Amino acid sequence: MKLNGVIFDLDGTLIDSMYIWDDLSYDLLCANGITPKDDLRDKVSTMYLEESSRYVIEEYGLPCTVEEVNRYINERVENFYLHEVLPKQDILPFLERLKAAGIPMCVATATERKLAVPALEHNGMLGYFSEILTCREIGQNKNDPLIFEEALRRLGTEKNGTVIFEDSLHAVSTAKAAGFPAFTIFDKSSARNKEKLMALSDRFFYRYEELNGCFENL
Repeated sequence: MKLNGVIFDLDGTLIDSMYIWDDLSYDLLCANGITPKDDLRDKVSTMYLEESSRYVIEEYGLPCTVEEVNRYINERVENFYLHEVLPKQDILPFLERLKAAGIPMCVATATERKLAVPALEHNGMLGYFSEILTCREIGQNKNDPLIFEEALRRLGTEKNGTVIFEDSLHAVSTAKAAGFPAFTIFDKSSARNKEKLMALSDRFFYRYEELNGCFENL
């Protein structure tokens, strides 16, 4: 296919960060003497920060405000995003190839801007993207295509040539239902959905170097 533009997810797609989120809500509930349900991780994995904070308060009767839960999570992850998080394997050469080919790129993420921007900057990726869109600022999580549609509008590219790169089943499902091509990079956090992702995605891959020769103009 001919590539016109790219919309990248952040966590698990550009940076290797999903594992830091897996136990945050779980640990917070346990610390308050509350036993989490088995589906907690799956539930919050589709939400942006403020939404997940509100969910654990309302679902579990957590005696905290949304602001307090947000603060707890931000304190746990802030140093990681500013100084420790690493890029996904082979992503930097792939971004350089996209840039050299004149392909416009942006980021659409459920992560807060104050974490996303330093993580990209820390890993030398910030300058590749014309826009960074967050679910909180858009007002919808990735169960809704609004963030992808807004990213497309800002890129100014044709939908059928604008590929969404993701790692999670719910986001890939949304992208495909909205008519976007969707490529999935494997991440351990979504391993349980591997077979579904392989069936749903236009391309499923483990490393970005596997995409060499995939696009006729790259």
